[in-house]
Formats: sequence, C-alpha cells, structure tokens
Amino acid sequence: MSAQDHFPRFDPVRTVWASLDSVFKRQVPFALMYLVALVVVPFALDQVDVPGLVVAGIFVEVAVLVAAYWLPWHRWPLAAQHSLPLGSVVAVVLLERGCSSSAVFLTALVLVPVSTLAWTDGRRGVALATGAAVAAVLTPMLWFDDLEFPEGTLVRAVLIPLVAFALASFVAAAADNLRAHAEGQKALADQLRTSRDLMAGLVEAATEQAIIATDSGGVIEVFNRGAENLSARTAEEMIGHSVVEMRLAEELDAAVEEAGRQASAGSARDAAARFAVIVGQAATGGVHVRDWTYLRHGEPAGTVRLTVTRRVPLPGEDHGGYLFVATDITAQVESERAKDEFLGYVSHELRTPISAVLGYVELLGLDDANLTDEQRCYVEVIERNAQRLLHLVDDLLLRAQVDAGRFVVRPEPVDLAEVVAASVRSAAPFAASHQVTLLDGTAAAVPLAADPVRLAQMVDNLLSNALKFTLAGGRVVVRAALRRAPDLAPEAVLEVTDTGVGIPAQEVRQLTDRFFRASTATQRRLPGVGLGLSITKAIVDAHGGELSISSEEGVGTTFTVTLPAGTAPTSGPV
Repeated sequence: MSAQDHFPRFDPVRTVWASLDSVFKRQVPFALMYLVALVVVPFALDQVDVPGLVVAGIFVEVAVLVAAYWLPWHRWPLAAQHSLPLGSVVAVVLLERGCSSSAVFLTALVLVPVSTLAWTDGRRGVALATGAAVAAVLTPMLWFDDLEFPEGTLVRAVLIPLVAFALASFVAAAADNLRAHAEGQKALADQLRTSRDLMAGLVEAATEQAIIATDSGGVIEVFNRGAENLSARTAEEMIGHSVVEMRLAEELDAAVEEAGRQASAGSARDAAARFAVIVGQAATGGVHVRDWTYLRHGEPAGTVRLTVTRRVPLPGEDHGGYLFVATDITAQVESERAKDEFLGYVSHELRTPISAVLGYVELLGLDDANLTDEQRCYVEVIERNAQRLLHLVDDLLLRAQVDAGRFVVRPEPVDLAEVVAASVRSAAPFAASHQVTLLDGTAAAVPLAADPVRLAQMVDNLLSNALKFTLAGGRVVVRAALRRAPDLAPEAVLEVTDTGVGIPAQEVRQLTDRFFRASTATQRRLPGVGLGLSITKAIVDAHGGELSISSEEGVGTTFTVTLPAGTAPTSGPV
C-alpha cells in the first residue's frame, strides 16, 4: 500500500505540490532549513550582533522564493536560474555576519544551494557552486576582526569548499545520469507508443482475420473488426468475457474428453479444461493450430482455423496472455467435402462398368483359340488399361473412406516377410522390363498383427513408387525385420531403398498429401495421380505405426515403416 493510501488527508497538499513549478520546488528545501536556522540561532547564541543584517538575509531569501514562484523562468536561458541559489548563498552570508562571531557554522547551509546549482547546470553549476562556497567561507575572515575560532575558520576555509566541490560533482553526475535515463525512458515510451499504435492499426485493418487477445485466463482484452464481422458481436460486448463463449460447447466437451481431461459440468474446473484444449500447445510456448466451429448469434455458423500463440507479458503483468488469430475456412471445408463426395460418387459409379469390361475381357480370353494375334493384342490392351483404371478407382474409393472416417482394418496374425516376398514377385516383371535390380533383403520371419490385404497394398505402393523413380541400371532393396523399440516393445520395420532420382528436400513433407506429385515426377512425366503414398500413410496410421521418408535429390530415397508387432490394433473405422 502506498503512502497516498495511508494518508488520504494529505491529498490536497500533494495535489498543490504536484502543480508547482520545478524551479520553485528546488528552492523550498533551503528555505525550510533557513527558517529552522532563524529559530535555532537566537537560542544557540548569546546575542545577535547586527539584527539589520539578519533581517536583510531574511528579505533576500523571501525575495528568492517570490522570484522563483512568480517569474517566467521557462522563457529565459537556464543561466538566469543561477541567480536563485546564488541569492540563497548571499542570505546565508548575511545571516552569518548578523549573528555573533561564533555562528561561522552557519556556513554549512551553503551546501544546499551548492547542490541546486550543480543539479541545474552540470559542470558549469559545479564551478559556480565551488566559487560560491569559497566566497561564503572567506566572508567571516574579511568581516570579523576577532574570530573566536580562527584555526577552525581556516580549516573550514579549505574543507567546506572541498566538500562543496565533491558534493556538487556528485550531484551533477547524478543529475546527468537521471536526465539520460529519463530521456531514454521517454524515447522508449515514444517507441512503444508508436509500435502500439502501429500494431493497433494493423489489427483493426485485418478485417478478413479475427484477432483476439486475452489474459492468461482467457478473458478477452482485444477484439478487432475482423472478429466483430465473424461473430456478429461488437468489441464492447465481448471485452471482459471469456473466449470460451465463442466456441460450441459440445465440440469443446468432446475435445476435453479426447484430451483425457477430467472436469465437472458447469464448474470453473470445466471452463478451465475447455480453455486448456483451445490454447493447446500454446500454453507451453508453442503454436497451436486447430479447426473449430464458430458461433454467430449463438448458433453454429461455420468453421474457422484458429492459431493460438502465447502473448509476451505487458509492463505490470505477471503472466502473459494469448493471441488468437482465426480465419474463416467454411467455404474451403465445404469445397473439400463436395469434392470428396463427388470423387466417391464417381468412383463408385465407374467401378460397375469397369468390372463389366473386365468380365467380358475374361470371357474373350476363354475363347483364346479363336482369336487372331492382332485381336489377342487388343484384348490385352483392354485388360491392362481396365485394370489400371480399376486400381485408380479403388484408390479413390479408399481415399474417400479415409477422409470420411470409414476406413477399416481387420488385423490378424501375418508374416510381413511373406507379404514382402509376394510383392517382390509381383513387381519383378516391371523391374526387369525397366532394367532395375529388385532385391529382397529380408532375412527371417517378421510376425505381427495386421490387416494382410492392407499390408500388401502398402508394400505394393512403396515398391511401385520406388521402381517408377529409379532409372535403368539402378537398384531397389526392400527389407523387413523385427527389433525392439526404446521401451523394449517389439516392432516390425520395413525399409524400401532406391537409387532413383530423389525428391527435393522442400517437397518431402508433402509426399503423403493426396494428389501431390513431386516435381521430379512431373518433369519426367511419370504416370500417377498422387494417391499411392497418401493411402500408404493412411494404412500405416490405421495400424498405429509411423512412416518416415529420407531423400536426397540425385542419390535416392528411403521409406521406413514402423509397425507395432505386439498387440493387434482395434478393428474399426479410423
């Protein structure tokens, strides 16, 4: 608690003091000390030798105070203010001369105006202060014919000017440091004010993004125009409310349950759990990005992509808050959903006629003896392209199942080594026709619990991808093995390594995105639509495994799949 809180009765005095000019304030301490000296001297001394000089000293000091209060010192040069402390030195000399010769101790009063001079004008003030102290000390030697303590006076004639010089030097240095600090603080405050105004302008100008700043507990402090447009609520309505109010309660509760947080409905603990899932990794200094349903007039209105970061604490804050940036992606989400539905519908509708074509091709193959060589060639072309089209349709349907959350794996005991051997046998003709060496480096059985159909599809995709990107004379090696994870749990590892064209480093992270094709594939016009690795990643994820990719352009690529080999994953949609 401050002194102002302890003594409210002195508030009027503080208000008056704060309103006074700094020139006058600098003279008040000496005036009070001078008043104390006037009260004490008659009791401390036997007599006052020259009352007229004492009165003259009082008059001079009063004149100094009146001048300090009334005159417009801010219009005049700084040197004009030196007349005030110098006048106070004259008042000291007059008081000392007016008293008895034993009052030479009053000379010490000059240290106060000495400090004022040094504070006001730096080095020049130090010189004036030292000269004033010398003059004040030598005056008794000139005025008093018979000093009671001549030796002490001589000592003071040397000591007091030295003390005055040292004190003035210290005060001047302190004043310079304080002024430099004040100027630095002012420059910093101006810079912060400019930055704040600039940031405030940028935040308000961002009408396409909702920008919201909160304290550490989620209470809204900043709500920009973009947030107003998105939520149809004004900043005045939202500032002071929790950011949790802008999210769908059911969606937040589902996220809380997913995160495994325990909370009681309707309690403060529940609100804290909801806020915790909104900020996510931002609570520990990271960046949290997640899609949420946003509300308008209390009803679900669309989807936003929310980015949450930690806000640096402001001056006076113990803990920083959070910064939320939300972008409306409703149109994008609807477009993706419509595209997925269209692909799923078209793929399903295409599968029936393609199956019919393959059926009739098979019937033609049964009558192979009646076909000419040219006709047999036509049938093979039809079958090859129909199979290729059917494979593409199957990939599209599988991708649609993954996106819709209906992708199902049915794990059972399987040997990964046998799956790899079967895939290598199937890919061998393609490898031979392209003059690529295909090797199976698996040394022993690799038992695990997995969906054998999806596992074979995963290995086929990886081998097909490696062979397509490897030029004639190159090599593709596939290995499967069992090993122990860091937690000693058994895991199956599959590696597919090629000496192909490689993939640019900046594109490696996008390889498992659907419909993405590396630049090395498009430049060489390699066939494909960019679904194989996307489906492979989905299969690996469904089995609780990991897919890692390392590649160097012009050297080759290695795909590594790690699958748990202990407990079978739960069968069901993923």
